[in-house]
Amino acid sequence: MLLYPKHDTREEQTCNAQATTKTLLVQSRSMTLYDQSRAHFLKELDGIWFDHIPDALKIEWESCIRALEQSSHYKNPLFILELSLHQQSINGETSSYFAWQRMDDAMKAFILHFQLSTFIFKSVLAEKPLLNTIVTSTNDSGEIQTSDVSSTSFGSNVSLESGIPCQIAFSNSEIRDVYVIPVAYGMVGKLLLAEKHPFRSRHGVVIAIAPLAGLCPKIDEDHPSWLLLRIRNFDPQFYTIKVREDNLSMADHLADGRWTLGFPNEKACKEAQFAILNEVTKQRSAVEYMLAPLLQNDLGLAVDKGS
Repeated sequence: MLLYPKHDTREEQTCNAQATTKTLLVQSRSMTLYDQSRAHFLKELDGIWFDHIPDALKIEWESCIRALEQSSHYKNPLFILELSLHQQSINGETSSYFAWQRMDDAMKAFILHFQLSTFIFKSVLAEKPLLNTIVTSTNDSGEIQTSDVSSTSFGSNVSLESGIPCQIAFSNSEIRDVYVIPVAYGMVGKLLLAEKHPFRSRHGVVIAIAPLAGLCPKIDEDHPSWLLLRIRNFDPQFYTIKVREDNLSMADHLADGRWTLGFPNEKACKEAQFAILNEVTKQRSAVEYMLAPLLQNDLGLAVDKGS
């Protein structure tokens, strides 16, 4: 008996074509959502919480994988594309607390759509993000030992060689002569205020510390020798998720701090502003370098399957 090759019926061909079209539509929709979430996430690298992104991303990456693997629907591409993250309304607020919420939402959306796109195209989840390793360079900020920035605390002795003299008046305190010292080392950045050491003329004692990110140094329009700084008061590590969801109480208790630094003249004020912005740029560049492989357009190059 002769056997003839089996040909697909018209109905089977139609089903195959529909399946192919469906797959292409899912892939296209996935990439559109990924590109949008990536664009929103990239904007946060210019925000006031860029220094927290690397650590927060690693934590959220693991949480996202657990959530997807525990879901009985995540292997259904039509279902997972319907997933969306709750975006809290910040109602035009610009405080560090609301800025943190915005960054956190953007990061979660990016990770989710990265994972969904990776699964749709490669049928796997990325176990961990591929990130560059930060290799810190030798100090280039005067004689400040930048390698000690992460451990610098109140009362620490620091060199004043790169410090810029100015004045500041804290609440309920008289005007004090200090040196402002912005310094970045890798992804760590701090603004130090130091008073002259009583026995060592070229050294000072740290009396105040603020994170570089979020300072937004601005010269006062009416007083060109005054430099206005915003100080982040919200620290996400000290608040539980339950407390963070209570917007009103958090906003009431965590208004940003303000420092006003007075300089001898306008030129000195501009030099201080430039010095701060320069160190912020160095810190941001380190964060961007670390995230570079993950933020490539080609998802395949950014997937690390682990060992």
